Amino acid sequence: MPSVEQPSKRGAGGRGWVMLAALLAVCATTVACNEPRFLIPAPTLRGIAIPLPPPSIADEVLINIDVEGNVPLGFDVPGTQAFLHEKRTARGYFVGIEGMQFTVYDVLLDVNDNCLEAWFVDGVDGEESTTVNYKAVLFEGAEACAEPTCSAMDEQGACVCLEKWTTGC
Repeated sequence: MPSVEQPSKRGAGGRGWVMLAALLAVCATTVACNEPRFLIPAPTLRGIAIPLPPPSIADEVLINIDVEGNVPLGFDVPGTQAFLHEKRTARGYFVGIEGMQFTVYDVLLDVNDNCLEAWFVDGVDGEESTTVNYKAVLFEGAEACAEPTCSAMDEQGACVCLEKWTTGC
């Protein structure tokens, strides 16, 4: 009886290991060539100041405010800049930080329709932080205006306060 040669099972398994090794090499090369980016936290806006408030903020449509904020611990290095963009008026502002604090002066704001987007750029690496959105909201009364994120009350008892928006404005 003629002998029939059986196909080698070893050869098929060897190809599998070669394919796996090639796939791992491609993955390692892809990961090694990409620089990891870490999430840099956004700045925190502390409050609003209105330099010379009108007799009633509620009667005004556009007002100028000063916005105060902080950068996270560890990012208080020389050259770090804080940025603020008011989306509705399409105006952008930037300032250098002093310590961990910054103040953006003379921000034009529509009291009824606004969205403030804040972020900073690290002075060492030039990396941008994540952005954070706030709305400036008009409130009335001593209790509402006692919040630390609120401006001083005007003559009519109105103030402007910052509200953080997690999903954008």
